[in-house]
Amino acid sequence: MTDRSIFELLPAVHRIRDRAQGDPLRALLSVIQSEVSALENDIGQLYDDAFIETCQEWVVPYIGDLLGVRPLLPIDDPAFTQRGYVANTLGYRRRKGTVSVLEQLARDLTGWPAVAVEFFEHLVTTQHVNHPRLAATATAGLRDGYALQYLDSPFESVTHTADVRHIDIGRGRYNIPNVGLFLWRLQGYPLAGVTSRQVDSTRFVIDPLGTTAPLFALPDSRPSLTGPTTPLNVPLPLTRRTMRRDFAHYYGDSNDPATVVVAVNGAVQPRSSVTVCDLSDTATGWAHQPTASKIAIDPELGRVAFGKAPAGEVTASYVHGMAGDLGGGPYDKRASLAPYLVGTTWQAGVMRTPPPADPRIKPTLADAVKEWNQQPPGSLGVIVLMESRTLTEDQTQTRRIQIPEGSRLVIVSGLWPEEESDDPTLPPARLTGRVAARSVRTHLNGALEVVGTAPADSPEPGSLVLMGVLVEGSLAVKAGTLGSLVVSHTTFGPGLATLECEVNPALSVSLERSIIGDITPADATVGISLSGCIVNGDVSADDVVVDSSTILGTVSAQTLSATSSIFVQPVTIQRRQVGCVRYSYLPLSSAAPRRFRCQPEDSTAAETVFPSFASTTYGTPDFALLRTSAPAEISGGAEGETEMGAWRFLQVPRRMRNLQTALEEYLRFGLEAGTFFAPQDHPAGESP
Repeated sequence: MTDRSIFELLPAVHRIRDRAQGDPLRALLSVIQSEVSALENDIGQLYDDAFIETCQEWVVPYIGDLLGVRPLLPIDDPAFTQRGYVANTLGYRRRKGTVSVLEQLARDLTGWPAVAVEFFEHLVTTQHVNHPRLAATATAGLRDGYALQYLDSPFESVTHTADVRHIDIGRGRYNIPNVGLFLWRLQGYPLAGVTSRQVDSTRFVIDPLGTTAPLFALPDSRPSLTGPTTPLNVPLPLTRRTMRRDFAHYYGDSNDPATVVVAVNGAVQPRSSVTVCDLSDTATGWAHQPTASKIAIDPELGRVAFGKAPAGEVTASYVHGMAGDLGGGPYDKRASLAPYLVGTTWQAGVMRTPPPADPRIKPTLADAVKEWNQQPPGSLGVIVLMESRTLTEDQTQTRRIQIPEGSRLVIVSGLWPEEESDDPTLPPARLTGRVAARSVRTHLNGALEVVGTAPADSPEPGSLVLMGVLVEGSLAVKAGTLGSLVVSHTTFGPGLATLECEVNPALSVSLERSIIGDITPADATVGISLSGCIVNGDVSADDVVVDSSTILGTVSAQTLSATSSIFVQPVTIQRRQVGCVRYSYLPLSSAAPRRFRCQPEDSTAAETVFPSFASTTYGTPDFALLRTSAPAEISGGAEGETEMGAWRFLQVPRRMRNLQTALEEYLRFGLEAGTFFAPQDHPAGESP
């Protein structure tokens, strides 16, 4: 079909006469054109649905059924797809039983990087003179620290004695028929131009909140479907030995940005001036201090030390590790943001050095807030924070954010796409309501106040949405008439940021996929809704609704409704005849409303059934992540037989169940397969 409209296909004489009469024919044909366009799109989609590469997601199982693919459990994660599993089915069957197939199968069914290991190659055996195995030495080389750091990982070179326990239940490993599939739960999220936290004149922590956490390597793509997987192809946490050994690969320069880059006033420090060393704590400071001309980096702690005080702001580009898209991060949040962009009437951006040709890009958040406060009631605005730097500003008193009646303001970290123009001589125009909420995570450091200015009896009070930022300081809802506060995909540094709410009669507070410390608003009548959140503190409010969240502190409220959540500390609810707690864990000593399929069931079960986390320290990559040894009642006791808590959206039990189902078809007779989460879930060099 032609790209030209039906009206444009008419002879020019009819178009001229129609324009002279007020375009009645154009209006009629535009209605017909919309139906023709819908038909064209439907025909095009029908053609695309015939191919696994271009079909819609709901078509994937049907194409799989044509190939005889075993039906698998659905994964309720928009970022996950079984398209690769169906597309590669014929390739699987041609190479059925080989290690490369098992490895690719694990990647396609779980969505995580995977490495398959034949454990017989790591057995200590008497070698045959005709078939020497030079890599399989009987004793470990204790002088090779680089090789020893991969002990118990899929890349180890140390040999072991035979282990006769079964591998399919996760107990044994090293035996002739055993194959191990190592999976990486933690993923790498790249950040660029992040303001480092200053300790003193020469010492800095790369994380803007000052937390010590390992830097991760940005994995390279695999060379081919059957090529071997190396440490360069998976998101491993960087160790000092690894970065020192392949320094040119892991540290970038101005022409080759790699995993780690340190800059002063935007100027990338050259490789020749950077060294890798131990910057751990000692009684007198850090373990080492570089010479005046050098810069030291510790990738295991995320620290940087200068030989002399840098003359300007220190920023870093690096990769931080997390198990999934939760909290303030640079991952794609466009689907969550889209509903808040509908009908946008005003938009501004914040960038330290804005382009002079675009007055809507402001140098400070205060400038953007000032312009927003001048908008009339009913405005729908967006402020885009366009850099991952630290914004140290206080929006209080006369500079606080004002939300008029019927208005909504969205503050989001992201990119601002430029409109494509057919005329190359015209400068690109920035559109209102177009935001790419990805690649950026802005650090807000300061006091942020918001007040609703609608009349007290307004049926439509305004709302504020905060998305994709890292908050240090405070967010305070002052007394007024604010309708709702939505905090989405945001991190309030536990112990470093607070959320306060004064009296607002119609206020509702919703937190989605966020990390936060204590939630104790000053107004005791405020209701709190938590969905997919980690609360590293206590919760105290009026009505509390919790869905798929992990609360490490206590909960005190008038009413509680909870589903698929973990309450580590006791819960105290006043009105226990209202609400329900379903598919959740909470201590038996809790004073909670009626329970439905909660854990533990009784005092006997309470001795063994309790959550076990890989880490409860904020800043670690596996923060609030359940250990693989956690009881099945918790790791698979949520609604839909998934795991309880904030990481439920990862659907780990379903992914693992699908993998076990497929292994029955593709595993060679006589072999046993076991699945393991790679030891990156633990500190560098530590075995699981």
